[in-house]
Amino acid sequence: MPWQREDEARVQCYPSSGSFLLRVAGYVLIAAGVLVILLCVPYWAWLALVGAGLILLGLMLVRK
Repeated sequence: MPWQREDEARVQCYPSSGSFLLRVAGYVLIAAGVLVILLCVPYWAWLALVGAGLILLGLMLVRK
């Protein structure tokens, strides 16, 4: 039948490192990046982002 697959679907697996230290270092770098962004972006930019989010939320509510 035309809608059934004859062959197997190909699946790609990403390699995961088994090193615990590399995983911890990755989490530390992510936390440091978030901290730098939170501390270096001025408050008015955060307020603008919250305002844009409120506008989008309002548009989604109006369309429902």
